[in-house]
Amino acid sequence: MAEEKFSYFVSYLKDSFEQAVVWHHQTDSYAVHKALGKFYDGILGLTDGLVESVSGIYDRPMQYQIDSPADYKNSEQVVKYFKSLYKTIQEERKEIYQESWVQNQVDEIATLIAETLYLLSLK
Repeated sequence: MAEEKFSYFVSYLKDSFEQAVVWHHQTDSYAVHKALGKFYDGILGLTDGLVESVSGIYDRPMQYQIDSPADYKNSEQVVKYFKSLYKTIQEERKEIYQESWVQNQVDEIATLIAETLYLLSLK
C-alpha cells in the first residue's frame, strides 16, 4: 500500500515540474517567470533524489499518473496552484514512508514550494 501511495505522491511532484515549465514559458510576468524557473530547477533534483533513495530500500515507484498541465492565465492562478500543492504535499506525506530521511526530503520539497510562494509575492 505504501508503494502505491508513494507513486501517487511522486506523480504530484512530476506534475508540478511539468506545470511550472509550461507556465514559465507562457507568462509575461518577469517575477513569475523567475520564480517558476527556480522552482522547476529545484523540484527536478529533489524529486529525483527522493525517488532514488526510496528505491534503494523499497521498490521503484510504478504507475505514475501524470495530468496535463493547464495554460497560464494569471499570477493568481499560479499562487493558488502552489498553495494547493503545498497543502497536498503536507497531507499526502502522512501516507508515504515515515522514515526520518524520507520525511526530511519531503521537508526540502515543502521548503521549495514555500520559497516559490514568497517569490511569487514579489512584484
